[in-house]
Amino acid sequence: MAAFPTLSEMKTLLRSLGVGLLLGAGVAAGEPSATEACQEPCGARSRQLAGHTYVFPILQQSAFVTSHVGIREGLALYDIPDVPVNDLQPLDVTLTGIQQTLDLSLSITDWLGVAGYGRATIITGTNADGLLSSGATVDLLGQVGGVVRLLRSERSGTQVSVRANFGYDKGREITLLPLINAIIETPQVTVGDLINGSLGQFLFVPSEETTANGGVYAAQTLGRMFSLQGSVLAEYAWQKRKPFDRFVGNRFEQETHAVRFFFALAAALDLYPTTSVPVAVMGEYLFRTGRQEEFGRPDRTLKDSSLGLGVYYSGRANLQLGLGAVVVLNGEPQRGYGDEGSQRSSGEPTLSYGQLILRYVW
Repeated sequence: MAAFPTLSEMKTLLRSLGVGLLLGAGVAAGEPSATEACQEPCGARSRQLAGHTYVFPILQQSAFVTSHVGIREGLALYDIPDVPVNDLQPLDVTLTGIQQTLDLSLSITDWLGVAGYGRATIITGTNADGLLSSGATVDLLGQVGGVVRLLRSERSGTQVSVRANFGYDKGREITLLPLINAIIETPQVTVGDLINGSLGQFLFVPSEETTANGGVYAAQTLGRMFSLQGSVLAEYAWQKRKPFDRFVGNRFEQETHAVRFFFALAAALDLYPTTSVPVAVMGEYLFRTGRQEEFGRPDRTLKDSSLGLGVYYSGRANLQLGLGAVVVLNGEPQRGYGDEGSQRSSGEPTLSYGQLILRYVW
């Protein structure tokens, strides 16, 4: 018959059980479950590499295959020198605008995803000179494409992907100067003629652009605080513009094409991993070159540069919230009207804009 354990033996057994429970708890704490390891959405790790959380740039897409939704609200200031106005001295005008962008990205696998965005932009003159010489523009732009990851190395902190996109831009220029010229040249014009006749067609010019592009995108981690992102992109554009011809009494189509190349680089500093201050700063540069056809005029070489700076909250891997500012130098000249209604170009404009940026990654 088994003997009942003594008090001393029971104490020894309890001590052994206690040690075993402590060791088991230590192992469990050192190796958390998959659920415990993902206190934030696990998909947020798709933009993390070698211990660094990457910021999505403003001036280029990223090398990461992510699932996220984002919105950007922006205000713009557009300075255009030497805008031609009939036989008057060219004017320096300032336009203002607003822009709203919605972007969405979905990862199908760890290495394959689809992405797209839609953007609405309105730019208009702020005074009589600006409205008369430049009027206003309204643009609706959409783009959709795919991303394929080619390389990801946690050891070296490197990721390389390729992207291909198709885009469509539909715009409308509101042009006051051609309308005023037509009114001056038409004797005894009435309000009814403007509303019901052909003169009102001078008030706007429809335009559209279809694009196809593809590029290589890379990301490089330089420690937990620093990172670089860069890309090279080529794009081809088919463009149509439909001004009104008074003598024909109808609109005619101007077809042009453009070849563009984009070279972008972004550098980021994230203070959060080492200082617990949830702030990240990113500086960006974009250079665009290529050839733009001009209807009835020689082709033009593109050569504009963009500088960007963004400050972001970096306390959560699944959230990007920040403010960004961009300056575009040596932009595309604006069309204007010189003597006898001839089309001429302004000087090279400077575009400045700021954005409120919000993205959620899951």
